[in-house]
Amino acid sequence: MHYPVMTEKHLADRWQVSLKTLRRWRLDGEGPVWHKLFRQVRYHDADILEFEQRSAQHLMTMLGITREFKPAEPEATLGQGLGADAESHYFTAKEIAEAASLPTHFFRDQTERNRKRVPHLMLVGNLRFSLPAILAWEIDNSVRGNAAAAAIEEIESPATPSEPAKRWHEIVREQDAARFNSAP
Repeated sequence: MHYPVMTEKHLADRWQVSLKTLRRWRLDGEGPVWHKLFRQVRYHDADILEFEQRSAQHLMTMLGITREFKPAEPEATLGQGLGADAESHYFTAKEIAEAASLPTHFFRDQTERNRKRVPHLMLVGNLRFSLPAILAWEIDNSVRGNAAAAAIEEIESPATPSEPAKRWHEIVREQDAARFNSAP
């Protein structure tokens, strides 16, 4: 089963670039179109393929190749959907979280499900999810990203962790050193 949305980690692995590079591209307004689902950065397959095709065409132009770039198998790459089995099956919260690369609490926690309006079914007391319904929900609730949103994201998540708080004995040692080393 192929879920047509990637996380920034999946895209970084696909292109073999660092997460920091993708984040810088978002800040600079470069790279592929990205979306924000609540606090999650997401890349849609169609946007990734379009960016890859544009980039390949640009490279061919730079190299002086005049023909138009066409992927080897456009039907196979662009036509990948969720798969026949995904459309007719219902999944547990853990399975749907893994398939969609979203946090499990979106699906397990009832208040979170209700707050985010996650589509779900209760089948004889068992909680189940439909992958096409989750994909439609994600597309409806995601917001197209821009450089301003990336800057806000950068501010919210500091690049370097804060320094740990000093322990009492370290503070006392500093105070004692300042008191005893004050003589000229």
